[in-house]
Amino acid sequence: MLNERCQVTTSLDAKGRLALPAKLRHKLEEQGIDALVLTCDVDGGLKGFTLDYWQEHVEGPMRNRSPFDRSAQPYLYAILADAEDVSVDRQGRMRVPARLRGRAGLERELVFVSIMDWIELWEPQAWEARQSRARHAYDSQQSGNG
Repeated sequence: MLNERCQVTTSLDAKGRLALPAKLRHKLEEQGIDALVLTCDVDGGLKGFTLDYWQEHVEGPMRNRSPFDRSAQPYLYAILADAEDVSVDRQGRMRVPARLRGRAGLERELVFVSIMDWIELWEPQAWEARQSRARHAYDSQQSGNG
């Protein structure tokens, strides 16, 4: 369980590596976690999970589904097929695969977000647009409940 909250603007190095924020790096070290699973978010960013969380909450619901079940295929192809295991080195850096960087529009600068038990990586303008849509949706939901 990551359970760290942070949002920072950071950058990838020339090798496509990201230095994880210190709080998160220490949390991973404490738990003996040296790898994460990254996949594309349907809204444009990347999401990252510990292997345990990925297996239980992301792959788990699909485990007993047939690969020929047409209702399962969008999830299988959009989320699971894009996933890659990435290691976290001793300096707390992880290499973001070029294919995933390209899909998320990540070049050098990015926004790193840690929410509950996962992380997200966003191109800065895409993050601002996502936040704006989320705030609008939240405001609409709240005004409908009053």
